[in-house]
Amino acid sequence: MSGLPKRWNDLALQRKLLIVSLLTALTAMLVALMVLITYDFSVVRVRLVQDLASRMDLVSLNLDVDMNFGDRRAATRTLSALRGTADIHSACLFDVRQQVFASYARSGGASCAWPEGMAPSGHRFHGDHLTMVAPVRFQHEVLGYLQVEYALQPLAERLSKYGLVLAVVLMTLLICGMLQAVGLRRLVTQPLLALSRVADQVTREERYDLRAPHFSNDEVGKLSLAFNTMLATVAARDAALRVSQSLLTNIADKSSAVIYVKDLEGRYLMVNERLRQVLPPGSPDPIGHRDADMFDEDTVKVIREGDRRALLSEHSYIYEEGVPDALGVIRTYISEKFCLRDEHGKVWAMGGISTDITDRKKSEVELIQYRDKLEELVQLRTGQMVEVNKDLAESLETLRRAQDELVRSEKLAALGSLVAGVAHELNTPIGNSLLAVSTMIDQTREFTRLTADGMKRSTLQAFVDDVASGGEIVLRNLHRAVDLVASFKQVAVDRTTSQCREFLLCDLANEILLLLMPTFKKSGITVRQDIPPTIMMKSYPGPFGQVLINLVNNGLTHAFEGRAEGEILISAIAIDAERVQVIIRDNGSGIAPENMGRIYDPFFTTKLGKGGSGLGLNIVYNIVYGVLRGKIDVESELGIGTRFVLTLPLTS
Repeated sequence: MSGLPKRWNDLALQRKLLIVSLLTALTAMLVALMVLITYDFSVVRVRLVQDLASRMDLVSLNLDVDMNFGDRRAATRTLSALRGTADIHSACLFDVRQQVFASYARSGGASCAWPEGMAPSGHRFHGDHLTMVAPVRFQHEVLGYLQVEYALQPLAERLSKYGLVLAVVLMTLLICGMLQAVGLRRLVTQPLLALSRVADQVTREERYDLRAPHFSNDEVGKLSLAFNTMLATVAARDAALRVSQSLLTNIADKSSAVIYVKDLEGRYLMVNERLRQVLPPGSPDPIGHRDADMFDEDTVKVIREGDRRALLSEHSYIYEEGVPDALGVIRTYISEKFCLRDEHGKVWAMGGISTDITDRKKSEVELIQYRDKLEELVQLRTGQMVEVNKDLAESLETLRRAQDELVRSEKLAALGSLVAGVAHELNTPIGNSLLAVSTMIDQTREFTRLTADGMKRSTLQAFVDDVASGGEIVLRNLHRAVDLVASFKQVAVDRTTSQCREFLLCDLANEILLLLMPTFKKSGITVRQDIPPTIMMKSYPGPFGQVLINLVNNGLTHAFEGRAEGEILISAIAIDAERVQVIIRDNGSGIAPENMGRIYDPFFTTKLGKGGSGLGLNIVYNIVYGVLRGKIDVESELGIGTRFVLTLPLTS
């Protein structure tokens, strides 16, 4: 019996369905049979008792007179009337003392005996017979009792009447069961078998491109679609896994480090090509073998001790170990070993990466030796450098003083140039004034002489016109001289005091250009400014003027060499409420690209020995980033020109 469930589980699904269908039909037939038997006992017998009681009541109506007059023959004739009911076997009539009064028997003699244990009115079934006792009354007075023995039809005969019905039911159930099995085989079993064959082929051949046939859109069809979707997903994951595995294998094999994975028994599960290369000659393939199969006992102890500590560690375990290579030479490795855990956190293997550091260790030893020698040399050189540094410090201080002196000289030279230019510029209006005054004096003398001899009206008018014209010439030239003196005085004051004050940027530019006019007028170069008259600054006009003078002089000196004409433009624009951008642009020859990174270096000049000191732009750089707290940028292109851009705060 214990093997029956196993055999049932091993049966094919279609056989299980057929057996279940047959068992269902048999169960239905047995249920129908039980229903018929129950119907026989609970319904048929009750009706039989009711019918027999009705017949006995009819007979009792005729027997009450016979018993009242004591007429036994008439009672016997009345009982004989029961012969019309074929199933009544016998009848007995008892008086009130339960003595036989009359009887009837269908065949043979009637065995009339009062049934033991029965009440004067009632019935009982025994075997295939029904015995019923009913009282005989006359005007509510009991005269006797009528007992009837009814022969029941055998149960088998009664059930045989339902045999055809049961047979039809049974055949219908069997046919329906067979049709159900065939339908289930076609609708369920065959698609499942096809699905099973595809699954088996996929398992055996690992062909994830196969697909199960799709018969319908019912549950089995949905199962096949889900199976095909699963195959597609598995195929994609298998392809990705193969790519990832190939990539990992390639990385591991190309690595110069030794990479491996061991199980908990110490057997190698995965190794890279580098490990195979360093194994001693004659060693077996590491896969499936332990360290003892490839290395000597001492080496195995070192390796196994590292494995043990790695398995006990929560994190990776890093240490140095010596392992012989293929030539038997001990190589030093720095090994990092770590545990591999499954999704439940249980350790199932150990991985390791060992990097050969033998050459590095040798280099470290050599480096330590070299360091010791170097320390000796450093100590020796340190003493020498102390003396050299003293001399260098003195030379540097001398150089700094010389540079300061050159800067002062450069400033004085610029100031001297300004003074010479202003003096030359003053000579013109003063000379014009002297010429006009001397002419007016000569004309006055001539007028005086003419007055003594007699003067005409035309002569007076000519004298008045000449005096007026001479006065205008003198006045205009004197105003010019006054303006020059005032501009020079303001510039001189600003350069001398370097005080912070408010000024209009356009006025400062005009003053600078007025002072530089003698210089650029002789060169033929046009210098002009295009600055809005609304830009007000609170800064240091003296250093700012020095910056403008140096940038304009730098353009006059370097930008227009060999050229008789050109232009330098000073413009400005307010960037925002706090900053202004001043641009000094020329259309000269430009700066060579190789010199762009050195133009602010002190003493760098392309005019060495030709009047250039190399300090002009260095002074500009220091003033812009120092006193004016701004920045300076330069853009230049050979043959196009140079553009200096100053970005300065409106309030310093």
